[in-house]
Amino acid sequence: MRLKESLDEIFKLGGRLNQPAKYGLENIKGVLDALGNPESKVPYFHVTGTKGKGSTTNFITSILKRHGYKVGMYVSPSLFSTLERININGELISPKEFVLIWEALWEILKNLDREKLPSTFETFTIIAFLYFLKNSVDFGVIEVGLGGRLDATNVIKSPLVSVITDISFDHQKYLGNTLKEIAFEKSKIIKENRPVVIGVKDEEAKEVILNEAKINKSPYFILGKDFEFRNIKVYNDFQVFDFVSLSHGFRLNEIKLHNLGYFEIIDASIAIQSILVSNVNISKDDILMGIESSFWPGRFEVIHKNPLVIIDGAHNDASSKILSDTIKNLTDKKITLLFSMLSDKNVFSFLSNIKDIVDKLVITTVPNSYSRALNPYEIYNTARLFFKESMIDVIENPRKAYFDTKDSLKEDDILLITGSLYLVGFVRSLENIFTFGSKLVY
Repeated sequence: MRLKESLDEIFKLGGRLNQPAKYGLENIKGVLDALGNPESKVPYFHVTGTKGKGSTTNFITSILKRHGYKVGMYVSPSLFSTLERININGELISPKEFVLIWEALWEILKNLDREKLPSTFETFTIIAFLYFLKNSVDFGVIEVGLGGRLDATNVIKSPLVSVITDISFDHQKYLGNTLKEIAFEKSKIIKENRPVVIGVKDEEAKEVILNEAKINKSPYFILGKDFEFRNIKVYNDFQVFDFVSLSHGFRLNEIKLHNLGYFEIIDASIAIQSILVSNVNISKDDILMGIESSFWPGRFEVIHKNPLVIIDGAHNDASSKILSDTIKNLTDKKITLLFSMLSDKNVFSFLSNIKDIVDKLVITTVPNSYSRALNPYEIYNTARLFFKESMIDVIENPRKAYFDTKDSLKEDDILLITGSLYLVGFVRSLENIFTFGSKLVY
């Protein structure tokens, strides 16, 4: 009960994203200063991007953990439990530990004027910094929440490595309406004389990031130029690839990945280069086994067989294109799509990208999203631009939508669930799959 009360108290702090004039780092910096700057006492890998930052964060963590390091990982959003955001070596922060840190933190916050209080996300970030320091982690791997320049995590002054995965359109209201503007926001995690690993494809966006690296005299390493992947082989349950770092004279063959999807190879390659750039003591076996043993829930994850049920957290333009290409490369079967989306996302773009692989579309409500959910009938009106009415169903209750759709499938059919991480996390819970554990139901 105390955990629920603590989370309620933190969520009441709210966010300031709807008040751009007040959106900044002053509040979190003030609190961290009062705490003795815990964020400066752990070496961090700092990861941003539009697509792949979560799985890249996870791959870096898994490689470090494989060597025997104690590694704190901070990610967002969570799939099922808010505590998933903060873990050490894959073990989530306990409810008791979370409450204790929050209650100690509140002793400082309660004396602040309201306009100086940290937001909800800033508070979670502070708790992560305190938890990692308290537990003496060797390294932290921290994922940016939104953008980079004004994100709460950007209080890290001297990261081991700044990592920027590919960039596309998302959160335009806050980050800008062009890739150059979005790249500018994300480039601001680059710090003076600290190396940066870049997985950005768009040339104009890449140029913005390279310019920031040059201003900061930061060594930079670009996917496709300084490091690359080769010889991809895809099997039923895994894929294999070779990694080459031209900048470091390093090659690793036959790296095995249990997560399918072309994008997973990109993210794994960025993670490996980030490890090399950091100069942390890691062997080739650590990298091989770290990648092979890694698991990232909700990213092209098979949660049921016969019929095959796949969940994927794609929710923007870039990730929907990648998801569509991944499906096309794996099967020529048509897909039944269970879909919902938040109101700040571009449903037209998403459905346009994925329409060619869909045989039937079932629209539902985003669970546990409160006022942020896009009305299913608004999605329906957009869907009619791409699909015949006979191909579309609306089942507002997401529990009923999942089980009714799954029960209607034939043995060889494929059900794909995507559009919102909230929906993906909800469906995992319906199959009794929680946190970072993986369990297949046959």
